[in-house]
Amino acid sequence: MKATFRFIVLILLLAGWSLAALSLHVVRADGPRVIVLPKQSLDWRDIYVDTRNWTLDDVASHPAVVNRLIQNGKADVLQRLVPGATGDALAAQLKDAIDRGPQTKPVQATQPSDRGHTKVQVSNANS
Repeated sequence: MKATFRFIVLILLLAGWSLAALSLHVVRADGPRVIVLPKQSLDWRDIYVDTRNWTLDDVASHPAVVNRLIQNGKADVLQRLVPGATGDALAAQLKDAIDRGPQTKPVQATQPSDRGHTKVQVSNANS
């Protein structure tokens, strides 16, 4: 009986933690700063996001997180990406980056070589 009760409690705890993880963005910012934001909907994507090494391409790749940062007044976390912009100007620049989309193209591995190995073609965004 004790084992059954413990198992049920364990299942309920795991279900609660899973639900909490699906409903929050945990954003790691510069320094020891960590921001917890509610998501718009339950989703497994972008539960934990480390923004310390982000570029504007990363902003475009994670629009849900960036929009939540802007809506909650925490866009200053990404201020180092757009030097000189603050407040509404920073939010506008981040929204423009989201609308523009990522500027780099992914690496494509499409051509088989003579030996049966795959050649990797690296495409340049400027060409």
